[in-house]
Amino acid sequence: MKKTLGRRLVAALLLAFALISVLVIAVNYWTARNQLAEQSNAAQLAALLITGLDALDDADAATAVLQGLTAELNRLRREAGQLGGQVTVRLSRRDGGLVYESSPALQGQVVPAGLTRLDLGGQPHAAYHAEGQHWSLLVLEPLPTDAELLQWLLGQVGISLLIALPVLLLTLWLAVRSGLQPLRQFSQRIEALDTRRDLQPLGADLRYAELQPLGRAFDALLARLREHLALERAFVHDAAHGLRTPLAALSAQAHVLLGSPDEASRAAAAQTLQQGLQRTAHLGQQLLDLSALDPTRSGDAQDVDVCKLAAGVLRDAHADAKRRNVTLALEGPELLAWHGEPLPLQSILQNLVDNALRYGATRVELSIEQHQSGIRMAVRDNGPGIAPALRAQVFERFWRGTGHDEPGTGLGLAIVAQAAERLHARLWLDDGLDGRGVGFVLELGGVQPG
Repeated sequence: MKKTLGRRLVAALLLAFALISVLVIAVNYWTARNQLAEQSNAAQLAALLITGLDALDDADAATAVLQGLTAELNRLRREAGQLGGQVTVRLSRRDGGLVYESSPALQGQVVPAGLTRLDLGGQPHAAYHAEGQHWSLLVLEPLPTDAELLQWLLGQVGISLLIALPVLLLTLWLAVRSGLQPLRQFSQRIEALDTRRDLQPLGADLRYAELQPLGRAFDALLARLREHLALERAFVHDAAHGLRTPLAALSAQAHVLLGSPDEASRAAAAQTLQQGLQRTAHLGQQLLDLSALDPTRSGDAQDVDVCKLAAGVLRDAHADAKRRNVTLALEGPELLAWHGEPLPLQSILQNLVDNALRYGATRVELSIEQHQSGIRMAVRDNGPGIAPALRAQVFERFWRGTGHDEPGTGLGLAIVAQAAERLHARLWLDDGLDGRGVGFVLELGGVQPG
């Protein structure tokens, strides 16, 4: 059976109540025991008796008076319900002769003058030895045993504790019921939440500071779900938008291929169809790259030499640059270490270099430098550049500039922006080379290994 929070709190309270009860009884026990020993009536009783007996010279008269007084005292003790038993006395002459003993247990007991503690037959006593003009008197007042004292304390303190227990339980039940009400309401709102349609923040008023982090954490979870769902919808939209035109073109080229009357026409249609298939495959790969660079996820970071990675990107682009008569250059130190994900960084550099090669540049330069705020990497070209009025749109998906006939998907710079977000890096446009073109600057804020 599952334990509820209320039951655990009640169990904890009962345990605390039991420990407090034991502590209260223990403190009262030690206090009462010390007070009984220190505040015994034996001294006062002995002083009163010895004063009265000193007026008598006859032993029989003194014995009779002592017997009468002790009998009356013990009667009063019984009526008062005092613990321990009866008061016992021993009367002797000043020369040491025994006159009277009220109990055989006193035989042979040597007690010093003053107040002492004495055990007789397992019963503790407060003993007081008083000396008068004619008589020597020993008075023993019984003290309660440990068991009797504990039993008496349980009867006195235990009743008060038992009365307090239901009051405490009622108070706790009311506090728990009131305190858990916001949590119950919060649970009901979660159960009623349709995650397929409604992912808005709950904004629940949990009232108590201990519960508010739970509400904020759940709202943050809903925010991540909304972001993830938006990315999925954007991917589906991008795929539908990007594939619609190429697929239509492929369908048209296939129709032309099937309807061509001669070999030359079929060969031209087949070549066009092949190019269309390549562009469609490239678009599909870019869409997959966008999905893989989800900024809400993170991969395994590792130590990376960004100079070596950049050199590899330029080496891969060398064949395309040579075909287009574009000069590639790398400016930077021989080695620069960075700790982060290498694949998003490689994707950024590949797309920036590819973008620079496609649009009329004759020189593309990739520069790397250590800056006080991190590592800065820039890809600059001397091509036609991008008009300032259009620069705010360059990172939008499927956006393509005008004034050129270079085929493309319009996803390259969108991939760059999403990869930069994945790396938590800054990305901005800057000046190109020789007063022309455009530059893209990436600032990595990752930790450099020591």
